[in-house]
Amino acid sequence: MSEACIISEIVLLRGATLLRADTLEPIVTLHLDGQWRNPEGIVADAIGVPRTEATAIVTSKAATEANRERDQAWIAQQLEQVAEIARTHRDLTVDDCWRVLTMPPRKPTLMSSLMVAAQHRGLIEKTSTHRRSVRPINGGRTVRVWRSRIYRPHP
Repeated sequence: MSEACIISEIVLLRGATLLRADTLEPIVTLHLDGQWRNPEGIVADAIGVPRTEATAIVTSKAATEANRERDQAWIAQQLEQVAEIARTHRDLTVDDCWRVLTMPPRKPTLMSSLMVAAQHRGLIEKTSTHRRSVRPINGGRTVRVWRSRIYRPHP
């Protein structure tokens, strides 16, 4: 039997009565007339048990690695959007980046990773300045202002 298969008791066999394993409530009882009856005395010809859907089981290590790879691919794809903003704006924030994303991140905290990746690429640099976020979801909290290292003003 596979390690992923977990066996749990659904029904307990107690004499002529079948009980729910979790609550010990009777499901059906075999009567002298040879009929199985529920607690209300109604004849039953089958017992319903929970049916689960088949699902793939993955290890947490495999899930973590898959997420890491997906996140790195997302950052690589979105760096061009950050570069475009940096070419046309002297300063930028994650709010500016959110507006131009071609695909949202798997989780919002990846925006920080995107900005750091853009910094490592030489596209932007940190400043000590912060601005109030314009995104309603942020509730007015402040976001860092980044300075473009590739800004080219239009002639």
